[in-house]
Formats: sequence, C-alpha cells, structure tokens
Amino acid sequence: MQHKLDLRVIKTRNNIKNTFIQLLNEKDFNQITIQNILDKALINRSTFYKHYTDKFDLAKTINDEILDDYSSFLDERFMDGNRDNLSIIKNIYDRAFEQKDIYCALWTINTDTLHLYDDMQLLLKNKYKSYISKHNISDQELTDYLACIYASLVMTTTKYIFANGNQNITQNIIELLKPLLDSVTFPFVNK
Repeated sequence: MQHKLDLRVIKTRNNIKNTFIQLLNEKDFNQITIQNILDKALINRSTFYKHYTDKFDLAKTINDEILDDYSSFLDERFMDGNRDNLSIIKNIYDRAFEQKDIYCALWTINTDTLHLYDDMQLLLKNKYKSYISKHNISDQELTDYLACIYASLVMTTTKYIFANGNQNITQNIIELLKPLLDSVTFPFVNK
C-alpha cells in the first residue's frame, strides 16, 4: 500500500529544488555547494540529507522528473491522430514553456552522468523512431538519420524559444516549421 507524502516533506523538497534552480541561474553547477543550498533554502544540513545524498542526487532527481514529464509530452505528441494537429503541438510547447526556467537551468549541467539536454534529445529521437517504425519504415539507417534531424530541430527550436521568445512566438514558429518537419521527418507516414 502506498501512502501519501506528508505536506511538510513535499514543501521541503520543493523548497530545496527551487533553491537549487535559483542557484543554477546564479552560478555554475560545479560552484554550488550544499552550504549554498542550505543558506538560500533556510534549512539545516540534516534536513537536506534526509532527502538527497548530495547535489548530484538532487540534480538527478529533478532531471528524472523532467524526463518522465517530457516522455509523457512526447507520447501525446506521437499519438497517430496528433501529427497534423498544431494545437496539440502548441499545447505541448506551452506546457514546456511554463517550466522553461527549470529546463534552462538544468541544461547548463553537463557532467558524465548529468546531461538533461542530451537526454531529452535522445528520448525525442527514440520516440520518433518508435513512431515511424509503426508505419513500416524498414530502412533503419534512414530512420535513424531522420530521427536525428527531427530531434535536433525540435530541441534547437525549443532552446531558441526559451531563450529568445515568448509563448506568442511559439505558434508562428510551429506553423513555419510544420511543412519542413513533415517533408523531412514524416516523408513515409501516410497522410
């Protein structure tokens, strides 16, 4: 039987995570210390260690949550009826845009084990490959190539929107890219 987490535990974890994201926006991951987190979150050392073993564990926990969420976004995106539905694509971008500060902060971490941007791009590539494999594409080399193009374009576009745009520009970019994405990445899928 699974029991609910205590509200205090949820608030403490959220406080630690939010503090960590704020610190990532102020300094490099390698410069962040546990003491920085404690001071900014106004918690003691034992409280931090009840939840996380170190800053790597904290970053990995947040990365894993983001990847789980992103995987759900992609599952929705690649449902067969959604390929041509621009409103669904825009809604997915809008949901991601709401968390852009978290994404951008975590994308700055690039260690041997922590590399969210690359992990998201690989997840997107694999979800795309799975999607087109359902449509009897037998050329694995071509499928892999198209998946690389698709994942690179989507991740670069997402990063651009987060850094330079706002939610209003998202619709324009999606409409601009849709014909390109369809011609390059969905050439074999029945229309």
